[in-house]
Amino acid sequence: MNATARRPSAPRLLLVEGNDALRRSLQLLLTGQGYQVHAFSRAARALADPLAITASHLVIDYILPETDGMEALTLLRAHGWKGRAVLITGSYSQGLRRSALRAGFAAILLKPFPDASLIEALRGDDG
Repeated sequence: MNATARRPSAPRLLLVEGNDALRRSLQLLLTGQGYQVHAFSRAARALADPLAITASHLVIDYILPETDGMEALTLLRAHGWKGRAVLITGSYSQGLRRSALRAGFAAILLKPFPDASLIEALRGDDG
């Protein structure tokens, strides 16, 4: 029995990260923290998932093939998604931070980040 089967009421989380190793690592971390993780390498695949709108959380990379994390969040919000979103990125600037906050991200984390920082951002402990 997998972790999600044991926790049917686990909050659903969309994870979109193009790097396979990082995506798998984050998926394991977040599953261990009690999330039902649906992981994708591309935003289009995540957005096409009929259960995407039911997710309570989103962790998404800024730079992705075909689109970026901010555009993906904008599309989710346009369809009524109201969850908590965290942007992860390898290229940080104050301009990016301002744009991400305007787009509706609750937190922006610069890679590599400590696991605890992501968990805190998802829980709303990011200040």
